[in-house]
Amino acid sequence: MLSLLLVLVLANAFLHEDEEPLEYNLVAAAAERTQSQPGARFTMTAVYTTAARPGKTVAHGRGAYNSESGLSEASLELNSPSEGQITVDSIADSTSIYLSGNLISSELPGGKTWMKMEPFLGHSQEEAMLGGSDADNSLGILSSASGQAELVGREKVRGVATRRYRAQVSLDDYADLLRQEGKDEIADQYDSYGAIVPTAPVVEGWIDGKKILRRMRMVMTIPTAPGQPDVTMDLRMDLFDLGAQPQISVPDPDQVFDATPILREQLDAASES
Repeated sequence: MLSLLLVLVLANAFLHEDEEPLEYNLVAAAAERTQSQPGARFTMTAVYTTAARPGKTVAHGRGAYNSESGLSEASLELNSPSEGQITVDSIADSTSIYLSGNLISSELPGGKTWMKMEPFLGHSQEEAMLGGSDADNSLGILSSASGQAELVGREKVRGVATRRYRAQVSLDDYADLLRQEGKDEIADQYDSYGAIVPTAPVVEGWIDGKKILRRMRMVMTIPTAPGQPDVTMDLRMDLFDLGAQPQISVPDPDQVFDATPILREQLDAASES
């Protein structure tokens, strides 16, 4: 669950955050231009592989975001060899992510159907990024990418010609940059996330002639149960219908179980291990 949460945090930041880009970070600059659109829709495909079993597990989903309201939503479905069909729905705002689904909801107390987590433990996403929320900035988390974004090819995405760039995100380096801004508490949280994810995620962006992001890809290794092999996740999101303003709303509070205290405990345990 923490791994899924981290994926949603990074994906949501990729679509929404507005931080000052490094000049070389073309992926971050394209993300900022994409964020300036009123909204968009997207499809998702995630491929999971592990040494624990042969073959791969593939998940498919779709979602949307509204820049004016700051809300995004996504739904993902996959067939697990052990659990059968799994569905996960998510809704995110500036401070919280809400998760629901057949496995999640069945484990919640009191008849609740949604689980809420504040990935930055009460801080807004803007507070958790470099430079605050100044206007005309671009994606902050990618500004910690290791080295220059590398051009790796030219491809069409939904019929649109794009250039494909690749960069690596270091959560530890990003935490160091946050500490330089005096954001020690949030930096500690990034250190905890870095302890959960054993290798730095690789992010790719497909950028069109107008410098708009048309596709993003994230490859990362995520842990499973203690003593079990890690899982490699290859997540791709294609953006389309740019300019759409989908109506998205957060769940009714009566249907929400707040799991943020549990997240805080697990992050504390990760940082101490």
